[in-house]
Amino acid sequence: MLLPLPYHQKVKDHFKLQSKTWEYFAIPKNKETQLEEFKTELLKNTYKFDPVADAPIYEKVKIALERMDMPNLPVTVFQAQHTDELNASIAYTGTEASIVFSGPILRLMEEDELLAILAHELSHIKLYSLLNGELEVADRIISAIANNYHSEACYYETARLFRLYTEIFCDRGAFTVLQKTDPVISSLIKVSTGLDKVNASSYLNQADEIFEKEGSLKTAGFSHPENFIRAKAIQLWQEKGSEAETDIIRMIEGVPNLDQLDIFQQMELSRLTKQLLSLLLKPKWMQSTLLLSQATQFFPDFVPDPSALLSETIITQTGNAHTSIKEYIGYLLLDFALADPALENIPAGWTLQFAEDIRIKDEYDAIVKKEMKLSEKKLQQYKQKSLAAYYEVKENESEQIYE
Repeated sequence: MLLPLPYHQKVKDHFKLQSKTWEYFAIPKNKETQLEEFKTELLKNTYKFDPVADAPIYEKVKIALERMDMPNLPVTVFQAQHTDELNASIAYTGTEASIVFSGPILRLMEEDELLAILAHELSHIKLYSLLNGELEVADRIISAIANNYHSEACYYETARLFRLYTEIFCDRGAFTVLQKTDPVISSLIKVSTGLDKVNASSYLNQADEIFEKEGSLKTAGFSHPENFIRAKAIQLWQEKGSEAETDIIRMIEGVPNLDQLDIFQQMELSRLTKQLLSLLLKPKWMQSTLLLSQATQFFPDFVPDPSALLSETIITQTGNAHTSIKEYIGYLLLDFALADPALENIPAGWTLQFAEDIRIKDEYDAIVKKEMKLSEKKLQQYKQKSLAAYYEVKENESEQIYE
């Protein structure tokens, strides 16, 4: 059974909470205006395949629709003009669908591969018909935000992931129609390469070789090309069904990278940052005017939390984080180590100890050495002096951060 992927649900739920934005994009007339403009441009710039003269194409459309339980959907197929780029796309007005081929797709594809492409495109409609059409609304919202050059990078990353999960859903739709993975994968490779002969099994072996070299489906510092991910994802889903979702999510999202955070990972990092600041500023002697002011630069509503405790969950989260996240936390600590000169070496010693507690000691040492322009010998002297100053401070039991 075809179901939306968890990421689809997450994006939809997020934007439904933003009621004004959601209501605007959900208004039918706004969608219809966009689609009518598309249909006009389509007729101007394409060749429309005739249901009688081009019956083999429409027979495959009929097969796909019947096997996807959408037998009554009117579908028209077009060929784009003045382009050699291989592609296929679909538009849906709510009452009819238009599939557009670009480049010599019909010449390159075998019969099953063409059926796979048609089924893949029709699966877009299948996806957006689920959940009362709310996923289609969510798609238009995140696409519109990501396409605005004023938007933050996290919205672009969210849109990218939403589209990738959509392609994976549609690959599953194609598999549902054909009941075999090879045409789904080979059609994908042909569209991306322009080759007229490919071997799906060889491509999967190639993908496996890449994943094996990295040691996992996705590692901290490596993002696999989309076609490898899609090929591997459909293979895993064919073999494991719903049990493959965990592996597929890990393959796509992996360990969050500071330079590739989506909106959810950004919110999680913000939450973690606030937790770390609450722990760092729990001791009364760390609550100077300068340091509290520094904290409000991150969170305007920040106030020290006397109940903050360093949990194993936080330690695991920071210790297993991507190097870029560890370095971000390291620079955060260094800011607070140096922000109030009146406290002398005490905050520096505390941040050194704190970095070790949350398992980012090596990254923090490297940052201190680099930013303070210290030799290895000078770094050790600085650490010894700072930690000695910190150890002399007497903390009340209420100031302890350890469980």
